[in-house]
Amino acid sequence: MLLVSKLISNLLLTITVLIFTPINPIEADTQSEYFKRAVSDYQLKFPKDHGEHKNFKVEWWYVTANLSSESLGQLGIQWTLFKNELAAINKETPWDLSSFWMAHSAITTEEQHFFEERFARRNMGLAGVTLSPFKAWIDNWSASGDNELAKLKIKSNGKNFSYKLEFETQFSPILQGKNGFSVKSAAGNASHYYSQPFYSVKGWVEINGIKEKVKGQGWLDREWSSDLLNENQIGWDWFSIHLESGNKIMLFQVRERDGNNFVSGSWINKDGAKEVLSEQTVRIKKLKSKSYVWGEIPIKWQISIPEKAIFLIITPLNENSFMDTLIPYWEGPVKVAGSDKGVGYLEMTGYKNYGS
Repeated sequence: MLLVSKLISNLLLTITVLIFTPINPIEADTQSEYFKRAVSDYQLKFPKDHGEHKNFKVEWWYVTANLSSESLGQLGIQWTLFKNELAAINKETPWDLSSFWMAHSAITTEEQHFFEERFARRNMGLAGVTLSPFKAWIDNWSASGDNELAKLKIKSNGKNFSYKLEFETQFSPILQGKNGFSVKSAAGNASHYYSQPFYSVKGWVEINGIKEKVKGQGWLDREWSSDLLNENQIGWDWFSIHLESGNKIMLFQVRERDGNNFVSGSWINKDGAKEVLSEQTVRIKKLKSKSYVWGEIPIKWQISIPEKAIFLIITPLNENSFMDTLIPYWEGPVKVAGSDKGVGYLEMTGYKNYGS
């Protein structure tokens, strides 16, 4: 049994790494004509684009919430469902391994960080996404709501934790990049990408058998692509920030081997208007790192947007928010100080070597 488990784990690791392996433009046509690429003239339409998109290598439904309770203080949750495709589906059978579902759930306080990871085969009925009404699920984890995702219910559980939350907004989704076409490199790697950063959240969390009422702010990200990274890129640092002023910031840098990181993002006014951020208008600076068993992880950042007189210091709520999943990464709530205060989430990938 142990050998079988190890073989399955190794297989999943191999195919999951393949999902995020960059497509070499020279090899793209010969590798497969099956996968679609994000294109700049695609017009996002809702509710259709809340659902899944066929023939893309990876797609995700990603939800975070920055919360507070009387006894726990500040905390955060993450809920993500991934759809992964490896090759054209030849037969719609439950045993087909050309695509699969993967999901992550986590809850983080100042002192504790819990997470769990789940997998499901594509056609087993154990995971999926449907519209009218919307539902994304794997096993008993789910995100469900109305067709426009103006209301969303998230429920999840793992070892020593669970949560059930209600999200609500009156805002339309924010189309990231140019009309939802989000460029990730100078070479043209890109995704289709939109966000809903204006959720108010209420509900409960349970940690080690103790249930607490919580409330706060939520963020939904939707993204799909077949070539997120190119061969020179090793990972990304992604920020979602709720400022006390009511404004929002989405910002990421894709780290490159030669040090010429690609920077992009959005300044989102409290009324929902968006302005594109680029390396000409924003600066991301790593101020401090910490050594962990898996490597050096940044734990203090500076974000500057001089044109808006924004100078922010970003620090983790819990420095040990590492997701030691099949593909390991750091993900957790952050505190924001400086010219404005706030809260947010930070995701950092590519800091752990698979061989370590």
